[in-house]
Amino acid sequence: MKNMKRVLGIVVLIAVAVWVVLIYWNQHLYYKAKKSEESENKIEVLEKAGRLYSLNNLVFYELGKSYFDLGLQTLNEDSILGQAYIQKSIQNFERSIQLNPASRFTHFNHAQAVLYMSYLAPSGVPGGGDLHEEGFFDGYKKAALLAGHNSQIFYEVAKLFLSKWNELPDEEREFTIEILKKIVSGKDRARLQTIMNIWAMNVKDYALMEEILPEDTQIYRIYTKFLGEKSLSLEERQRILADGEFMEFERAKEEYSSGENVFLYLKVRDASRHYQSCLDILKGIRFYQNLTDGRQINHAEFNRLRKNAYLKLAKCRIAEGKTLKEVEGYLRSYLAFEDNLAVVSELESFLRARGLISGNLDASLDNLDNLSFQMFLSFKQNQYREIIRVGNILKKSFIVVPEDKKKGYVEVLRLVGDSYQKVDYVYDAAECYQMALEIDPDNLETLFKARQNHERLSNEEEIRKINKRIEKFLSPAEIDFKGSLVRKGQSFSRELVFDAEEITLELEFRGDGEEPAPLITVV
Repeated sequence: MKNMKRVLGIVVLIAVAVWVVLIYWNQHLYYKAKKSEESENKIEVLEKAGRLYSLNNLVFYELGKSYFDLGLQTLNEDSILGQAYIQKSIQNFERSIQLNPASRFTHFNHAQAVLYMSYLAPSGVPGGGDLHEEGFFDGYKKAALLAGHNSQIFYEVAKLFLSKWNELPDEEREFTIEILKKIVSGKDRARLQTIMNIWAMNVKDYALMEEILPEDTQIYRIYTKFLGEKSLSLEERQRILADGEFMEFERAKEEYSSGENVFLYLKVRDASRHYQSCLDILKGIRFYQNLTDGRQINHAEFNRLRKNAYLKLAKCRIAEGKTLKEVEGYLRSYLAFEDNLAVVSELESFLRARGLISGNLDASLDNLDNLSFQMFLSFKQNQYREIIRVGNILKKSFIVVPEDKKKGYVEVLRLVGDSYQKVDYVYDAAECYQMALEIDPDNLETLFKARQNHERLSNEEEIRKINKRIEKFLSPAEIDFKGSLVRKGQSFSRELVFDAEEITLELEFRGDGEEPAPLITVV
């Protein structure tokens, strides 16, 4: 009995040893085959490895790839033999899947081989059985499910399914939409561009793109640019742009709220960044909603948000220790939208309390920059007679205006003239405008004010003189942009200066009329 056990043990040991040796040689031949560059040599070595040990799925996977490559190489010379090789490729992939059903690469390559054969032999291969599209769809689907949405396989499957969108059953379409959503949400610009190109060539269903695109303004911009370059639906492009702007407006409101929250904790620099971000977003909104239906930005809310953001940003910068000159731009932008006298008065008190402006206008006569802003602040509060009083002081004073201060002094004189106009001292206003023009003869704003003043005086001669001066700065009635060729992806801009009247702008483009009209933006 003991001898029997001993013999049995020896047999088991020998069997295990043989099994280990077979596995070793199988692995050795597998790696040897992988190093080979010739498909026929690979196949010979791998088939030997498969005969030695038939449970290594990697051997059959490599055999499938090698037969597939060999089939592609042979197709041009002998299509029947090439198809037979691809059929063997399919069989080896199927064997590998039996041994390891969780291999995403095997499922993918198997589906690819089956798809290829469906083109070469739609009715099947002699002796190889029938090939059905469900086979490669199912294989690709399994590969995608096993791969995860960040892999190249997932991306390749999505491209293939989208290219065959019109052939997909409803269930497969739902699956395709889900994987496309995941790919697009990754914000890989190159992949998104490829997906859009496949969609344009094979689908052109705007509802599908609407479903797979996430609500992301960056992706919306890429999509709308693509629609424009391909001369696809203008209505769809405008709708997406309008939706994108609505989302941008919501983001601007969030930035403003974030600024408010951090300002409560005296984090002034962080608050400044949020307010600046809010303004940057608002500056990019062009109101495409005026061209289409859909979600609408409330204009009153937009103006209120912009106005408040300018004010809060200015106050934050002041809290950081900035000078009036450094924050004046923000304050002027705010005041351009603020007409509430009480609120403007509060701002004046705020600036006075922080020593940025003086208690009265004539105290700023030695600082023309501060005087021009403070006078503008007084003008917003209808303090016309106070401005006129200071203007009279200036008229009686001998003032040497440095070159870098001329702009501020011209504004002071213009504000004095505007104040005279408000109280109907029209002749005094004309004198102020003339003084401003003597310092800066080419200032269009002053020229327009002077013309308006002479219109009130019914002074036709002066009106004609001013009109001649204005005409020098206006754009001609007709402009021929000879040689201005704008290529795809490029832009061309031209600043036009018109009189303060209603303008009809006519644009003519040379061409045969078949090319799509370019996008024109008037800002």
